[in-house]
Amino acid sequence: MEHPETCLIFREVQDLHNNIFLISVLYPALLLWYVEVYSLVFGKPAGVQNIPDIYLFALWFVFGVFFPLLFYYTKHITEVRKDGIYIRLIPLNPSFKKIPIYVVEDCRIQAYDPFTGKDYKDNPLSKRASFVVTLKLITGKRVMISSKNPKELHQAIMSAVASF
Repeated sequence: MEHPETCLIFREVQDLHNNIFLISVLYPALLLWYVEVYSLVFGKPAGVQNIPDIYLFALWFVFGVFFPLLFYYTKHITEVRKDGIYIRLIPLNPSFKKIPIYVVEDCRIQAYDPFTGKDYKDNPLSKRASFVVTLKLITGKRVMISSKNPKELHQAIMSAVASF
């Protein structure tokens, strides 16, 4: 039996460290760290006098510890193998999600704006648009795969489809 790692055509690991997400995670974390340290040293700050200590501790743990660690360790892995396309979001997915190669009807690179949800066929009209690989499956569904190297991902998928 052949191991899945030996038939690997393409692999990409993306860190999801984006400035918008960084601010949205670190601002509440720093605020709650300040409240907890202030509470331990000087007593409760003026704005949180009526909140029980256990609730402050729970908020600190969730927003000050858990979410920043989750954000730091989150990675998106895309692999193209001879038998399919494997996608995993670490640590949220315990295993890879497989798109079998035989269900891929069409594969192309398109410009896509994640803020508006619009995809552009020919040219990106928005400066926020980025290129994604769009798969059309035989069921009629569309799957968009983000990549730092969409041309390499497209070539790998087309190579896997051709060898199938």
